[in-house]
Amino acid sequence: MIRTRLALAFALVALLAVAQALAAWWGANAAADYAERRLAATLMWGEYLALAGDKQRLKVWFAQDMLAGDADPAQRDRLVKQMRGSLARLRELAGQGAGSPGHAQDLAGLDLVDRNIEALRQAVLSAERPAAGGDAAAQWRSVIRAFDDLSGQDMREMLREAVVHKQAVSEVENRGLAATLAGVRQGNAGLALGVLLLCAAAVVYFVRTLDRPFAALARLTGQLGRGDFQARSGLAGRDEFARIGRLLDSMAARLAQAQADSAALQQQLDALVGERTRAVSQAYQALTGAEARRRQFLAELSHELRTPVTVIRGEAEVALRQPAGQDEGRAALARIVDAATELGGRVQDLLDAARAGAADYAFERRPLALAAIAERACAQMQAVARHRGVALDYRPPADAAWVEGDSERLQQALAVVLDNAVRYSPAGGRVEVQVLAEDAGWLLQVDDEGPGLAEDEIEQAFQPGFRGRAAAGLDPGGTGLGLCIAQRILAAHGGSIALEARAGGGLRATLALPALAEAVPA
Repeated sequence: MIRTRLALAFALVALLAVAQALAAWWGANAAADYAERRLAATLMWGEYLALAGDKQRLKVWFAQDMLAGDADPAQRDRLVKQMRGSLARLRELAGQGAGSPGHAQDLAGLDLVDRNIEALRQAVLSAERPAAGGDAAAQWRSVIRAFDDLSGQDMREMLREAVVHKQAVSEVENRGLAATLAGVRQGNAGLALGVLLLCAAAVVYFVRTLDRPFAALARLTGQLGRGDFQARSGLAGRDEFARIGRLLDSMAARLAQAQADSAALQQQLDALVGERTRAVSQAYQALTGAEARRRQFLAELSHELRTPVTVIRGEAEVALRQPAGQDEGRAALARIVDAATELGGRVQDLLDAARAGAADYAFERRPLALAAIAERACAQMQAVARHRGVALDYRPPADAAWVEGDSERLQQALAVVLDNAVRYSPAGGRVEVQVLAEDAGWLLQVDDEGPGLAEDEIEQAFQPGFRGRAAAGLDPGGTGLGLCIAQRILAAHGGSIALEARAGGGLRATLALPALAEAVPA
């Protein structure tokens, strides 16, 4: 297993690194011990030398005092104090090396030196106070013996041996320190070389071991990416790469099966689409036949409607040719004639649509007085307004308002807007119509006092079949086609229609038309 081999290699590297660290730690401790002992020996060597020097200077002081009698006692006390200080430092340094070879001998020698210093001090003091009638030469020899001999031991030889011994110890410790450092360097170099060789061997081994499976997996993924689902890895064994290769082989097999299933499904879909296409073609043919029958029905219906409309119009015209009288009845008959004429036009539109299969209107354009169109539309809607209890007021313009268009179609568009205004205004309400001038044309403005439309409803008001929530509640039988028809008529004349909510309630409809390029004389 690759993971096991990698773990083993890393464990060996880590073990060598730990061994190197332990060796370095041991070498550092050993070197520190050697260095401490060397320092202690060197310091004791120095203190012994200082002690011997101070002792010799004290001997010189004594000789000067005996010969000249002018030696300074303060110098004597200072030298004794320095010797005791050296002795104290020697005891402290000897205490640090407890358990080391020669430790007991060092302490015994220091005790002897301590007694010797005290004997010197006493001998020097007694020499300053000689006994009456004493022998000066005998006293001189007694003090000199105190300098050089104590309890039968030669103090000069003892100090010399101590200096030589500490010098030798210092040299031994130096050699031990050097040997230890050399061993540490060799051990670290050997361990470092071992780590390097192990890492190099591991790199070579794993590069050779991983190169073939990596290449096989790269080749397989490239073939799968190109759509070759028959490719296989060819890896065998129990390691991780072999398992990945088997998984990719399994995925390739499933993809190949899915590709085959997709091809079969595509064939089924093609067959199903062909069948559905034939069904749609048959349905289209059936729809074409139904459309032909619809047109035939509309043509027949239009023909049947034209006859009674013609009769109504003819009878009204005959009544209008009777002698004058009953003006209100004649006005009503005149309106019947106008309505029958308009109804005849709608029937003709229905017949044209049935014949051509189009919903476009035919227009007869000529110069028109917009005020006359508005007056006729208001007169046509007066009877409906009175029936609903709504006041319909028309305000004619101060100046002539000339436009170009189809009088009947424009009157139809205004009648649609007036019908909505009268229909949805409450009883006792008022609908106002006025013609206003603008920069490049004329406006037909209709204000009502109905429930109006919400902002979101105004944007949809010109869609076929749309009705506002309030309008649907007041008149459930409406079709929602009037404003759509009016918009198409205005657009065909180069104009537009817009709706906006009034501040005090109700709705304002504005029909805009371009002005005639040249005014027509009255």
